[in-house]
Amino acid sequence: MASTRQILQRRSAAENIGKVTHTMETVSAVRYRQYYRMWAESQEFYNVLAQLAYLVVTAEETIDHPLMLENGSDCHALIVTGSNRGLCGGHNINIARLLDVHVKMAKRFGKKLKIFAQGKKLAVYLANRGIEPEQVLDAFEEVPDVAQAREMAADFIEQYAQGEIGRLSVVYTRFFSPANQQAQTLTILPVADLIDDLTTRATVIWPWELVFEDFLLSPSAEEIFDGLARMMIRTALSSCFLDAALSEHLGRVIAMRSATDNAEDMIEELTRHYNRARQSRITSEMLDIIGGVEAAR
Repeated sequence: MASTRQILQRRSAAENIGKVTHTMETVSAVRYRQYYRMWAESQEFYNVLAQLAYLVVTAEETIDHPLMLENGSDCHALIVTGSNRGLCGGHNINIARLLDVHVKMAKRFGKKLKIFAQGKKLAVYLANRGIEPEQVLDAFEEVPDVAQAREMAADFIEQYAQGEIGRLSVVYTRFFSPANQQAQTLTILPVADLIDDLTTRATVIWPWELVFEDFLLSPSAEEIFDGLARMMIRTALSSCFLDAALSEHLGRVIAMRSATDNAEDMIEELTRHYNRARQSRITSEMLDIIGGVEAAR
């Protein structure tokens, strides 16, 4: 049986761990609430953007835009979002598993894969796998601001227009609700796949309620589409990083709350062990005193 000194040392260690995990939970909870407000406020915008995209692409005249068409390049650009810190549940593990699938499929079909990695944990994972990313996205901490998202979108659009990449996808943890987050891949270029995603994530669009003739567009739909496509790409990139950060902090809140609860349970159990050991020690000392008195008589 452990001595009272050892029990106290273990209880002190559990208390220190509990303080650390509780602090991490509190910090991530604050960040989670901030990102969740941003996410909730953006949903209506995504719905309107999806409806606008639907109306434009379902015009009587088919829109023939370079960003809608495949360019024949066999290079696939892949943005992979990870976290800078750990202790966030299976957030990074699920992303790594999905990345492995992309790497294997690229080798299987002889495609070139350009990986753009975000997050220190992901960079370490790629280094351990011997995979060198095309670029590490370290210009922002978690979510890019408007200027950074615009610059990133313009860079990938230029690469797509020049035929340097044939597809652009993002591997990230999508936030559906506080009870549902899933690692998945979103294809952003060509834009046709992105429009499909926007219309399926939005409020149900009823084709017989939203008809193209209800709107007057000036300039024409084809002229508007260029700016609209760039807006959709920029918005989709920002949305992916926001979802990833939101899911990361929620995962850390859950993991740290569980760790704090376990630390508290351990402290209670160690306190009981300490009380029993202390009572046993007191009883033993009293018996020694009584035995000494009886021997002295």
